[in-house]
Amino acid sequence: MSRFAGAMQAEASFHQWERDRRRRQNEYWNALFLMRNEYMEENKGQYDLTSRPTIHYWAELKYGFKMGLDGQGNYTKEYEVVEPKKFMLFQLKFWK
Repeated sequence: MSRFAGAMQAEASFHQWERDRRRRQNEYWNALFLMRNEYMEENKGQYDLTSRPTIHYWAELKYGFKMGLDGQGNYTKEYEVVEPKKFMLFQLKFWK
């Protein structure tokens, strides 16, 4: 056994962890993309942006999670579950 065998196992483990992290992150973004279609359908015909909720407030009320925002109003990969039962519905409906 080589003296570098432990390092090679650690590197393989890290690569597996990185692939899993990216896969979960892509699942979240794809679920948001699908959820956006429902949001647009529910708010169809409301052109005044002050009379309809933004998508992150709508997601918090309907599906029980807060979408992460950076300081400039862009969505991030982070989210916080506020109501687990509603979030489970979101996962069952959109998380594929």
